[in-house]
Amino acid sequence: MENTAAECCSAIAVATERETEYPEERLFDSDEFIECDAEFLESDPEDCDMEMRAEEGADKKADSNSAAENSKASFEDDESTLFMVSLVVSLRDFKGQTSAGELDTWLICGNSVENFLSSVWEQSKKHLIRQVVTVHDDDGNVTYKWSPNKEICEADFVHFALFYDKQNRRTITVDKLSTNVLQNWRKKSTIELLLHKYSLTVNSKTSWKKVEKALIDVIPKNRGGAVTTEFASDLAHELRRKHGHIWNGHDIAWSIWANTILAAPAHQHEAMKEDSTPPGSCMDLFAMKENEQFQRIRREYRVAHNVNDGYQADIKKVMDAFTELKEAQQQQTVKLSVLERRLENLALRSQIGDSFISSAESAMNVRENEFSSMIASRVQDVEDVDHM
Repeated sequence: MENTAAECCSAIAVATERETEYPEERLFDSDEFIECDAEFLESDPEDCDMEMRAEEGADKKADSNSAAENSKASFEDDESTLFMVSLVVSLRDFKGQTSAGELDTWLICGNSVENFLSSVWEQSKKHLIRQVVTVHDDDGNVTYKWSPNKEICEADFVHFALFYDKQNRRTITVDKLSTNVLQNWRKKSTIELLLHKYSLTVNSKTSWKKVEKALIDVIPKNRGGAVTTEFASDLAHELRRKHGHIWNGHDIAWSIWANTILAAPAHQHEAMKEDSTPPGSCMDLFAMKENEQFQRIRREYRVAHNVNDGYQADIKKVMDAFTELKEAQQQQTVKLSVLERRLENLALRSQIGDSFISSAESAMNVRENEFSSMIASRVQDVEDVDHM
């Protein structure tokens, strides 16, 4: 009986948590995030006791997993990466959706806020579809349409994602993420990444119903869930009117083209209708009209001429640079020749000066002449008797 009561209490607690999992998403700055952590530490002790009693029922396997996680955390602290956050990812149709299940768990690393967000973007972009924007008419009515940007870039990520600190029940937008917040998240395992396929513009279930009706489920279907024949036929005729001046094809070919578009995601229909080239799956069913073929060949020749002219311009630039370098080399050769002649002249002047100095030095030497010889002959040796 005690086990049954405990299981019932646990089930009620889980159900209550699911109902209040995202009671109200509040956006706040990074400075407020530090304050909310302090408030959490000062929370009611009775709530902490309830959580401790719930954890006491864990088995040995949970203890071993906890030890492994602690070991992993200590290992991560030793790593050189500044931020390492585990994100529980969920994919939503609209903001505030609680029925969306978990998509995956990502371990994101980075040494700065920009590097961290870039890593999150690389993982997230394949799950995002296209941004929805609102249009307000003169009467104040709001309608929804696709954004003019058909591709989502990293700068648009702020319109598609939210970070949710489940422990503190706080939501942070991408542009409010800071170093302090990431530093505080390092040892938390309750950080969620909420991805919104059609952007945060779809901010409620009511808005989602309008978007779904206006942009997603725009194709009428029969009871079996297939596209109605009339709608597919109308699209085939529309394609023939737009691209019939380029392509020749039987009715079945245009119908296959139309069905290929209808089978694609709704946000791609507009671009696929405007594309004048049939999809690859039915390309063989069409033949390009001769006049259009000649025009395309002419355009291709013009493109080839432009490319070739570009090559000629590049070649001319290289030739000009080569000529300039050659002239500079010739000027350097002339300068080197002049320098060499000056060095030779300096060497010759040095030799002449040395010869002059040697001649002058030899002229200063003492030489014996006739007078000195006569004087020397008169000098006789005398015995020194004074110092005996």
